[in-house]
Amino acid sequence: MFKVGIVPKTVLIVSLLTLGELIVIWLLPESFVVINLLPILAVFLSLFVILAFILTSIAKKKLGFYTHLLLRLITTNLEETIESKSSDEFGEVVRSLETFRNALKERIRVAEESKDRAEAILLNVGEGVFAVNLRSEIIVFNHAAEQLVGFSRDQVLRQRYDQILQFVDLKTKTPYGSFIDKVLLEGKSFNLPSETVMVTANQNRVPVAVNSSPIRNQKGIIVGGIVVFRDVSREKELEEMRNDLISIASHQLRTPLSEIKGLIELLADNVAGPLNSKQTEYLNLLSVANDRMINLVNDLLNISRLEQGRIQFKIQAVDLGTIAKEVVESLKMQAGRKSQNLLLSLDNNQHEVWVDPDKTKEIMSNLLDNALKYTFEGGTIQARVMTNSEGVWFLVKDSGVGIPKNRQKDLFKKFSRVENPLSKASTGTGLGLYTVKQLVEKQKGKLWFASEEGKGSTFAFVLPQVKNLP
Repeated sequence: MFKVGIVPKTVLIVSLLTLGELIVIWLLPESFVVINLLPILAVFLSLFVILAFILTSIAKKKLGFYTHLLLRLITTNLEETIESKSSDEFGEVVRSLETFRNALKERIRVAEESKDRAEAILLNVGEGVFAVNLRSEIIVFNHAAEQLVGFSRDQVLRQRYDQILQFVDLKTKTPYGSFIDKVLLEGKSFNLPSETVMVTANQNRVPVAVNSSPIRNQKGIIVGGIVVFRDVSREKELEEMRNDLISIASHQLRTPLSEIKGLIELLADNVAGPLNSKQTEYLNLLSVANDRMINLVNDLLNISRLEQGRIQFKIQAVDLGTIAKEVVESLKMQAGRKSQNLLLSLDNNQHEVWVDPDKTKEIMSNLLDNALKYTFEGGTIQARVMTNSEGVWFLVKDSGVGIPKNRQKDLFKKFSRVENPLSKASTGTGLGLYTVKQLVEKQKGKLWFASEEGKGSTFAFVLPQVKNLP
């Protein structure tokens, strides 16, 4: 017998696991002596272990059931309903899963509808469209692309685009190669030049207009590229017909206009007899109108030659400052008629460029002539030649009437004219700035302008400096 002394009233609590607590409370009177306590505790602990095992087995079965439900949600088509009649915590889990299933099913339905709608639009749009992933493999190829190229979708999907599609320069026959790779790397849209042709499946060459852009996800990360292209054969044919018409008409008009000019000069020299003041006035008006027609014909011929690549450029190293001085000097008299200040400044850098001097004089003359026409009497036209990291610049800044904002976007288009409030007569052909742009770009330059109505305009072009050329 093992005896222990008298102990006060005692509470013994044993707590195990999280599924439940076994609380053993043993109340002892103050006068009672605890004998053989250990065997009794052993019995209670044994009962607790058995109960815990039973509860754990039940929980494992339920957890296994819910794991199975989750797997079904992931691997099935979400059409199977999840039900539970239990009202305990596990029943709540089941009902939450059912709510989640319905919400997920709806989200997937909406996403699939959007995807189908977008795919239907892409596949049936009138222009050729194909898209690539980051490996430059074709993942979308619409019906118009199939018809234009001559390959079916099954033939091109998952193939690198540059192994299937060929875009080359019409004149040089140089392939443009992996132009979409540039879009994927730089994240910028890229248009192939207007003289691009596409080689079809049967080796035909079709003139096309090509635009490529990056595809970004919702976070702005580039995930692929898309290319839109269309057949411009008909447009090219119409353009060629128009150019031929302009060229033929201009040549046919040039001879009679030159003859009229000669006859006007003879009359002005009194070859046919003396003229009175009224006859002289009419003859002067006739001379101005004839000169305008001659200028228009010459402009049309020049543009036709430019667009057809028939104008020869005599490229050589020249000093842009020297050319600017000659042009400004030739226009000083015109500026003097309106008491205008025509100024020229040059910075201290080298101004040598690789250009055709005559074509460059034409560009400068056109820009300065416009500035003189659109500047008030007594106004100032400031020309400047300067060099920076981009190349050699020629700038013309005037204090004239400026260009309305709604007309600026069409400024370099053919036959685009801005009304001059300083002149009652309608002057110019609307071809000057278009010609300027063509001549600058043909010499690897860039044209820029800024204007504010009522405050004047600034026009500038930059040409590559000789030392910067390869």
